[in-house]
Formats: sequence, C-alpha cells, structure tokens
Amino acid sequence: MSKIKILIVEDESIIALNLKESLQDLGYEPCGIAPNKCKTMKILEKGVVPDLILMDIYLKGPTTGIELA
Repeated sequence: MSKIKILIVEDESIIALNLKESLQDLGYEPCGIAPNKCKTMKILEKGVVPDLILMDIYLKGPTTGIELA
C-alpha cells in the first residue's frame, strides 16, 4: 500500500519543516512545501498529485490560502 501524499502550503518555514517531520514520523509522504500561490502551482504543474493539502489561511502575498484552495 502506498503512503498518503500530503502537500504543505505554509509561508513560515519553521512551521512547514516541523509539519513535514511530523507527517513523516506518522507514516505520510510530504510531497512538497510551498510558501505561496506561485510555488504551489509550480509543484502541481510538475504532475504532483497530493491526496491532501494542508493549507495555511494567511499566506504572504496577495492571495490567501482560502482563495488558493
């Protein structure tokens, strides 16, 4: 059985790395970390298909996490 892939969209790098480590410890596969809309779209355009996206609501820049979702 393959691991569940989770994309992390979080603009605070310490929080994002902590989430990544916690997810790995729990047996999930973090498939990327994106701090904003642009990076998120680049990851998805590469063909990455996450099973779940953990999205921060307040991202730096003009687009909120709610708008991006």
